[in-house]
Amino acid sequence: MTAAVLFLVSSDTRSWLREHYMGLAIAGLALVAIVLTLSNILVSQQAKISDLEARLAEPSTHDADMFQAINQYASPQSDLLVWLRNGFLVTSYEGSQLILLDQFIDFCNRDPRGFDDAELNAMYKDLIQRFRILRDRIGPNIFPVPHSSRYTIPPEWRDERPEVHHKAVQQISTAHEELLKAYDAFIVAAQRKRFRSHLEARK
Repeated sequence: MTAAVLFLVSSDTRSWLREHYMGLAIAGLALVAIVLTLSNILVSQQAKISDLEARLAEPSTHDADMFQAINQYASPQSDLLVWLRNGFLVTSYEGSQLILLDQFIDFCNRDPRGFDDAELNAMYKDLIQRFRILRDRIGPNIFPVPHSSRYTIPPEWRDERPEVHHKAVQQISTAHEELLKAYDAFIVAAQRKRFRSHLEARK
């Protein structure tokens, strides 16, 4: 300790420090910058790890129950989604298909709790809104076909009211496309968040 103190206070050491103080200052600043950069990287990595841990966490019991309840009406294999994805016709529907649509909307209206997970809940709220918009677009534009279980946009609109017919088709088509995009985003997010419920239709 004594030798180190004598070395630091010696005239040769002081002279060397005076000659090289600029380089030492730059080296010190560089060292500080390196330490700060490494600290920022560490904080960033810790944030990423925390985010990953949150994503890998199991969903709450409430969220798991909510997801199961939704799947009773609108799983990817349900009659409702099979119709919307594979059998949807813009101008004509079976009454039973509209009943399925209304049943899911009614379920959403009866259970406004949503999800504990904020990201998933936002997607769920958007999905509900897309279902409502589609139903609102269908509602004033289709009518029951006499002596049939079908509903249709009046075919005479093509000739008598072409602008109204075109607007109805465009609005329904757009609402349908946006609904499927919102649904796919919701399902992908739910799967990423480790929901273990089987995506099956109600039996």
